[in-house]
Amino acid sequence: MSETKPEHILIARTDKVGDLLLSLPVFQTLKAAFPETRLTALVSSYAKDIVQNHPAVDRVELFDPQESLWVLAGRLKALKPDVYIALYPRPKQALAAWMAGIPVRIGTAYRWYSFLFNQKVRVHRSVCDRHEVEYNLDLVAPLGVAPGHPKIQFPVSDNERAFAGDLLKEKGIPHQSRYVVVHPGHKGSAQNWKPERYGQVISQLSYRGRKVVITGGQDETPLISQVMTHVRGVSQEQKPVLLIGECSLRQLAAVYERADCFLSGSTGTLHLAAAVGTPTVALFCTIPQTTPVRWGPWGNVSTILMPRNLQCPECQLGVCKIHDTMDSIKVDEVLDAMEKYIKKENKA
Repeated sequence: MSETKPEHILIARTDKVGDLLLSLPVFQTLKAAFPETRLTALVSSYAKDIVQNHPAVDRVELFDPQESLWVLAGRLKALKPDVYIALYPRPKQALAAWMAGIPVRIGTAYRWYSFLFNQKVRVHRSVCDRHEVEYNLDLVAPLGVAPGHPKIQFPVSDNERAFAGDLLKEKGIPHQSRYVVVHPGHKGSAQNWKPERYGQVISQLSYRGRKVVITGGQDETPLISQVMTHVRGVSQEQKPVLLIGECSLRQLAAVYERADCFLSGSTGTLHLAAAVGTPTVALFCTIPQTTPVRWGPWGNVSTILMPRNLQCPECQLGVCKIHDTMDSIKVDEVLDAMEKYIKKENKA
C-alpha cells in the first residue's frame, strides 16, 4: 500500500472484555508508529471501559448488533477513516466498511467474506499455535509496521484506585492490607472448575489467614452463591469479601492491581488482572481452541494449571460427556501456586 501515513484508522473488535484487552497492543503499536494518526475503536458496549480513556485510543464508537447494515455503513462513512482493521472479522461489519468506501480494509484471508478486504493477512487463527496478541498484531503488517512484543498498557487512575480502596475498606479490608482475589465465573467459552473446588480453595486460604476477595458480575450471583455454600468452617472475621457487580471494569482493575494474586479460569477478568501486573493462577481446560498458548495471560507472572494424565481420548480433546476433566486439577496444587505469590512482598 501507499507509504503515506494514514490520518484515521478504525479498528473493530466487538466481542468480549478479554478479547478487547488482548487487542490493546494493536492500538499501542499503531499509536507509537503514527503518533499523529487518529485511532478509533469500534467495540461492544459491554467492553467499552477497556478502551475508554486509553492513551492510545482517540475515539470510541459502540457497535449495536441490532443496528441495520445501512445505518452502520453510514456511521462508518461519516467517520471518514482511511484504514479499517477487522481484528474480530464479522461479515456485517466487513460489508459495512466496504459500503462506506473505506480505502484500505485489512482482514484475514480465509473467510468466505474475505473478498471485502483489499489487504488480506494470511493467517489461520484456528491453528492456535501462537498467542491471540500475536495474531492481532499480524494485522498491522499491511501498514508497514513491525509490531514487536509489547506489554498490554492498562493505566489505572488515582480516582479508580481511591474508589477501590474505599470500597474495600467499607467491606473490612483497610488500606494497605493484603488480600487475594478469586473470580469463579466465566462466560462459557471454556470449561471451568466446579463451584465446590473454588469454595474449598477459599476455605483453605481463609484458614491460613489470607483475606479473600471474590469478584463477579450481577449475572454471576447464583454461581457465587453456590461457591459460598462450600466455604465452610470459616469464622465471621475470616469470611471472604464479595464484590458482585459493584465496580466498573476500570474500578475492578484497581481492585486487582492491589491484590497479591488472582485465581480464575479462562475468562476476561484473568486478562484484566494480568494487564495491571498482578500474578495470576489460571485454570485452563483441554479443548484445543481454548489452549493457553493462544489465550493464556500475556506479559505478567503467572502459573497455568491444566488437567493432566487423562486416559480417556475424549477427555484429552475436552469433549467427554462422562468425566469432568477439570477435576484432575487438585485443590492443593492451586493453593501451592497461589502461596508462591502471596509470600512475595512485592509483585514481579
